[in-house]
Amino acid sequence: MTTNFDTALHQFLAEPSRAQQILTAVASALRSEDPFEPLTLDMVNDYLRGAALVITDGLPDIVADETIRHAARALPSIFERETADAYALRLLQIARSV
Repeated sequence: MTTNFDTALHQFLAEPSRAQQILTAVASALRSEDPFEPLTLDMVNDYLRGAALVITDGLPDIVADETIRHAARALPSIFERETADAYALRLLQIARSV
């Protein structure tokens, strides 16, 4: 039994959190859609909303809401005239610690 528990715990700890998955998905979308265009808050919000809906699908509402809030709080501010690609790189770095 201990071996099964240890294996399950190791697997659980090795998987990225759902908040990290959301941030990584947002960064991936930003890098694939007009990466050199100046970024807007609306773009970030659209990608965040889409990724959050997919990744939290099937979770209890309270868990999904907290996961989305956690990911949203981790979003960095957008620098003036920052490109989607540059923002995505910063976002990936932040996602590692979420």
